[in-house]
Amino acid sequence: MTKQNGFTLIEILIIISIIILIVAITNISYRYFERNTELTITAQKIVSIIKLAQNKTMSSEGDSQYGVHFENDKYILFKGDTYQEGTADNIENTVPSRLEINNIDLEGEESDIIFQRINGRTEQDGTIDLIISSEASNPETINIHPSGQIELASLLSECCNTNYLTDNRHVHFDLGWSMQNAITLTFYSSEIPEATVNVNMFEYFNIDKTEFDWNGVIDINGQSQTIKIHTHFLDEFNTVLCIHRDGSLNNKPLQILIDNKDIASYTAEGEVSIGFLGGTMEIQ
Repeated sequence: MTKQNGFTLIEILIIISIIILIVAITNISYRYFERNTELTITAQKIVSIIKLAQNKTMSSEGDSQYGVHFENDKYILFKGDTYQEGTADNIENTVPSRLEINNIDLEGEESDIIFQRINGRTEQDGTIDLIISSEASNPETINIHPSGQIELASLLSECCNTNYLTDNRHVHFDLGWSMQNAITLTFYSSEIPEATVNVNMFEYFNIDKTEFDWNGVIDINGQSQTIKIHTHFLDEFNTVLCIHRDGSLNNKPLQILIDNKDIASYTAEGEVSIGFLGGTMEIQ
């Protein structure tokens, strides 16, 4: 009986079919990842432009209000209290071809968001969806609150999947300024003797500084305090910061600063107050 060497034609065809199947699955997965990454990045850019309009209004740049106008394929930063097509001050941003701004659900059935001077509030609160044109069932939803807070719903849900009973002081700070170039996170306790703990922020940013994530245990006069600080959103214009202070793990008064900018203060019992440069605060 002779021994057969090598592969038969059927075996070769099976191997080729398996390779083709693996390549096809990999390609589909990559395209799905690519589309969803583009969706998230574009939604973050839209949020940045909305916040830019808000910041320009609050600083009375050009002695004017600013707003953002939305259409299915573009969003436009404009100067003034009403949108006028084709004016020289308009800054138009086009949505990538496979994406679409969908379901613009703003108060008063508007397609514009306009901010108020000084307080940055808006009467055009509501939601705006950004979708992959072929997959409308999985949108990135932008929330616009009357207070002027703007956020991505997906980032909010990722951040906030915590147990409220355990994490009883989970607080959002919409700073209104970017901490991308920040260097030092400081924890200060006024308790006698006073105590200060500094954290070098550099290693807790991701590569492009669009995320910051720090959590740790600090020593305040011999007592361990457990804090978590990370971002909902971070770009060159703004920061939405989350601070988690579990009341069962902390018992010291604490002030939190970034590059000596006062963000928030906690009493020993866990009551929180907003700092001078903490922007707007929302307890979850």
